[in-house]
Amino acid sequence: MNMLAWTFREFGDPSAVLELASVPVPHPRPGQVLVRVDAAAVNFADGLLVRGDYQIRPPLPAIAGVELAGRVVVADPAGGGPERRTLVAGMASGMTGAFAGFAVLDRADAQTVPASFDAVSAASFTVSYQTAWFTLHRRCGLQAGETVLVHAAAGGVGSASVQLAKAHGATVIGLVGSAAKRAAALDLGCDQVLIRGEDDPVAVVKELTAGRGVDVVVDPVGGSSHTISERVVGFEGRIAIVGFASGTFPVVRAERALVKNYSIIGVHFGLYRTKRPDLVERGYRELCDTVERFGIEPLVSAVRPFRDAPAALADVASGTSLGRVVLEISEDAAGSVR
Repeated sequence: MNMLAWTFREFGDPSAVLELASVPVPHPRPGQVLVRVDAAAVNFADGLLVRGDYQIRPPLPAIAGVELAGRVVVADPAGGGPERRTLVAGMASGMTGAFAGFAVLDRADAQTVPASFDAVSAASFTVSYQTAWFTLHRRCGLQAGETVLVHAAAGGVGSASVQLAKAHGATVIGLVGSAAKRAAALDLGCDQVLIRGEDDPVAVVKELTAGRGVDVVVDPVGGSSHTISERVVGFEGRIAIVGFASGTFPVVRAERALVKNYSIIGVHFGLYRTKRPDLVERGYRELCDTVERFGIEPLVSAVRPFRDAPAALADVASGTSLGRVVLEISEDAAGSVR
């Protein structure tokens, strides 16, 4: 049986190299499940993978996309794991394959989702919320009453960080790039939102914290954002480097870390899936409990048809989108497998 999938045979700009093709439906091995994809989130990293600029390069030809939600159609042949028809979310096996009618997930990655979630919310949940959870709790040890500055507070990881930090009792300051994003960040629960290039984050943070500075900085942007982080972080603060959406690696000033006694912390959630899967399982349970207790919903700004994948990747790469952009994969888009 075949399905439709967005494939690429060489690395390059998604608009040039992505091809909607009919390809065989993958077969799960022991320890895996086959999922009928209902929705796939569009990540900044998806574009990097297609361009060949990500830390990991998939073997070619490959199917684009990493994050999805859908129903299990073939349970793990070895037994255990989610049963057929269960709505699960996760990362496609081998780091690629979400932009397709069907995808294979490793059994440990096929995670059941909060009961209130539909497929669109579920597809938006796995990467951004687990990254935010590990950033705030595992790596930064966030405590209730602390102050958090979130760069790109209306973006994917940023919006999740705002919601989870507020749920934990933190004061949250958001930094965004436009008035529309400011409104979105305030709706998410930020106590204060600053517009980059218009407001002075150093002066505002100094005023809001009585000169102490913030305790935690969440930075998925990189580049010049790191300079702001170094200036606003307080004594024994933690700067979490989550990604480089700006396309520029920051220059880390080690002498400033020494003088102010702050820590610079790297966060790569994907490593936990291989290095400490026990922490992923435990953290996911705690994350779902928090989501259900506080009624948290992912910020999804656009649900686009499957055939819009290249345009959706361009929107996310441009930094203009709010929250998450999701591809909805209908039965027709899934191809000739029904």
